[in-house]
Amino acid sequence: MSALEPQRGNVVPLRRTPSAAEERASRAARTIRTKLSLLEGYADIMDGLSTDLKVQILGVMAQKTRELSDALQPFLDRSAEGRPPISDYRQVRNRTRQLITDYRVLLARLHQTMSQTSELETKEKLS
Repeated sequence: MSALEPQRGNVVPLRRTPSAAEERASRAARTIRTKLSLLEGYADIMDGLSTDLKVQILGVMAQKTRELSDALQPFLDRSAEGRPPISDYRQVRNRTRQLITDYRVLLARLHQTMSQTSELETKEKLS
């Protein structure tokens, strides 16, 4: 089994440290998801409530919508110039999906080969 263990010099780190821009974008995405989730929750609980309660909830929803707009503003302020078209992002996303699918197939094949090799070694030892 020791032959299969990677040597320390050959190990590639899978996680990299995110850049400051990626960290800001990640924080903004979490904020946006949270605000949207809250708005959905408020809309769900409004069913069957009195008019007074609906007015109060709509007021809170308006405030959360303002906060959501503020969170989205940095993404809206950027000009479209200098950014790749959305089709590029879609192509990259599709290519990533294809690579992940290929990886899973190859990994399954590797496991199958390793299993077959192990079985053959066991049979050879027994004979």
